[in-house]
Amino acid sequence: APCPYCPQCRESFSSRPRLRKNISLGEIAEKFTREEAQATAKLPLAGPNDIPCDLCSSRKVKSIKSCLQCMASLCENHTQLHYEDKTFRNHQLLEPMGDLKSRLCQKHHKLQELYCRTEGGLVCYTCIREEHKNHDAIPLQEERARKVVTHQHFRSQRSVTAVRVCVCVLPTQKVVKNSRDEVNQSFAEIIKEIKRMQVKVLEFLDKEERAALVQLGNSIQQKQGKLADFNKQNLWLTDLLDNASDQQFLQVEFTPPPSDHSKLHPSVWPSHPCVRGLPHLISVPSSQCSLPFWSGNGTRLSRTQFDTSLHTPIRSGFTLAISPFVSCETDYCNLNFDPNTASEELLLFKETHSVLNMGILMESFFGSCQGFNHWPQVLCTRSLCEGCHYWEVEVSDSWVCLGATYSYMHKTGKSCIFYLIGRNDTSWCLEWDSLKFSVWHNNIQTVVKGSYYKTIGVFLDYAAGSLTFYGVTNTMNLIYRFLTTFTEPLYPAVMVSSGGSVTLKQHPLP
Repeated sequence: APCPYCPQCRESFSSRPRLRKNISLGEIAEKFTREEAQATAKLPLAGPNDIPCDLCSSRKVKSIKSCLQCMASLCENHTQLHYEDKTFRNHQLLEPMGDLKSRLCQKHHKLQELYCRTEGGLVCYTCIREEHKNHDAIPLQEERARKVVTHQHFRSQRSVTAVRVCVCVLPTQKVVKNSRDEVNQSFAEIIKEIKRMQVKVLEFLDKEERAALVQLGNSIQQKQGKLADFNKQNLWLTDLLDNASDQQFLQVEFTPPPSDHSKLHPSVWPSHPCVRGLPHLISVPSSQCSLPFWSGNGTRLSRTQFDTSLHTPIRSGFTLAISPFVSCETDYCNLNFDPNTASEELLLFKETHSVLNMGILMESFFGSCQGFNHWPQVLCTRSLCEGCHYWEVEVSDSWVCLGATYSYMHKTGKSCIFYLIGRNDTSWCLEWDSLKFSVWHNNIQTVVKGSYYKTIGVFLDYAAGSLTFYGVTNTMNLIYRFLTTFTEPLYPAVMVSSGGSVTLKQHPLP
């Protein structure tokens, strides 16, 4: 039998020696273990979500690469060997993977290095020789490169599509921006117009308030004067009753105080010559009546001239030079504007019975109306016929028309009234254009002398066919009188130009 020998130093022995610890080899192994521990001590440990190195035995160091050929995850130190040793340089290193066995063929337990394009899956070389024989199989790198090109082409197409969408969206965004700017501008103009309208309305209301306060103050002063007279008379009567003898009492002539039946403006009606002359006309025969009469141009007519004018034929639309005696208490009628006939420029005030032309179309704010569409006009709700009717209006010093017209509804079947009052054969009006008075009928203008009156009185004697206009101050001043034959009920009408206003005066009825 051969003699035993040491495998390291080749020393022969006669008998098999007893095994003992190799101190030199142990020191060398301990040195390597210590160096490995020192090298791995500087590397980070694997966390709960990290993949540990498969080659580190003492500490679970975090791996940075996985080798598909070695089927192991490697830390930084062990990965360095793949870069330094020529044997491992051809190995494919990937990002750390937890389950490297998933890259192995489940049937042959070999690395899947090919891609079968026929069936679309990863295969190994053994699969190509067996069940995937004659299939179109290429290396994984080539398939990846092909798919990268495909994805890049798809991404470029998506980019082109996105650019086209942006190009298509730009006009829409521009339209939306322009629309938004137009809406903002329109609302800014509307707000500006509303503020301007608010200022005009407030100014109009302030003006109406001042006028009402002035009228109320005048009325209070007159009432206070009458009250003072009554107090003086009461003191005189009391003194007479207490101190006078029977003979003296009976010799005193008592004059009862006049009854105040005037329901209208105290400064107008008691001083009107027609009203003061009524008792005289009742007691004196008409042949002896010497009250003056007035013609349309302001000249007085004698009684003979008046009687002659009554028998003179007068065509419709011309004046008759007489002034009717207006019964202020019984003939006065309180009128109201009909909002259904108001044009779009007019703003009606129900409380003050006023109409104001704002100079803008009110349809944008309050909806469409069913009245005049061509002229800023409005009718009153009440139709006048059978008897005498009197009303008064306060007008601004602007272009206004006052008058009366037949109803258009039953003739045309429409609510749109085209003609300005006085410009057809079914309406009559008095016009003030800030310079002069004119009367209109059947589109014929007649200029009338006269100055501006804040208050205009209108008297209608339907049976007699007369429509008369007065300038109302402390007296009644005849402006013009139409004489015709009325065949239909008349509706009082007004036309108000931009910035103008008209107010229907209201008086307590008897």
